[in-house]
Amino acid sequence: MVIDGKTIAEGIKERLRRLPKPERFLGAALVGGDPASLNFLKQKERVARELGIEFRLYELPPAISTDGLRAEIGRLARPKNCGGFIVQLPLPPEINRHYALNAIPKEKDVDFLSEPALGAFYTGRSPAVPPSAAAVEEILKLEERDLRDLTVVMAGAGFLVGRPVGFWLQNRVGELVVLDRSVNDFHKRLAGADIVVSGTGHPKLFGAEHLKEGALVIDFGFSRGAGGEISGDFDPAGAEAKGIRYTPTPGGTGPILVAKLYENFYVLNGAMPAES
Repeated sequence: MVIDGKTIAEGIKERLRRLPKPERFLGAALVGGDPASLNFLKQKERVARELGIEFRLYELPPAISTDGLRAEIGRLARPKNCGGFIVQLPLPPEINRHYALNAIPKEKDVDFLSEPALGAFYTGRSPAVPPSAAAVEEILKLEERDLRDLTVVMAGAGFLVGRPVGFWLQNRVGELVVLDRSVNDFHKRLAGADIVVSGTGHPKLFGAEHLKEGALVIDFGFSRGAGGEISGDFDPAGAEAKGIRYTPTPGGTGPILVAKLYENFYVLNGAMPAES
């Protein structure tokens, strides 16, 4: 069964529409003109229009230095009428990513890209939640099983998905196993999982044949092939025959991530109470 991320995202946006609209704008920086990155930002801009939020896109030159990018982020995010700021990833390889992203003010970091924002989350001091962890929470609301009876495998431990999702899950599920795709028995260790959350970015890394019947797959993977085809980490062929539920790529976790980013915008601007 396909889990329709667009429908879930619409539900989140409908909840936001019932709240007082923040009057401040959301800023976004794009380094270079990568078409895929620009497309992702246009999707975020479209949601801003749907919610009546001002969205400001700043396109920066691809040859900008780390110090130059850090200075620009600080300058663009500084105005009091800026209520949130994002930097579209990936950045050019010459950029020191963490040093640059740490220029995003913690109180405006709706995407949890900076170490101060992530540190506040990991120590229980953040009113908001990283979009990836919040998306998993939203999908798991559909589960009728007790999470403490379930085994969850987290494939990948990156700073955007694996680490925050793993942290959020660790005290909520019966067993959490974090796997790097380099482990020798990667596919074998998927076999006992009730839920697989994957964010490796390696197309069709695993498929229905590696999972047990009735498993749930939450796929954050996104890869574009030479011919433009889009794939997730999970190959859905044969999923229906085994009763496997999964988020498709595209149309799965992507729309939920964007909706949760805007939920963070509302929380950080005091228009929505933080969830306990």
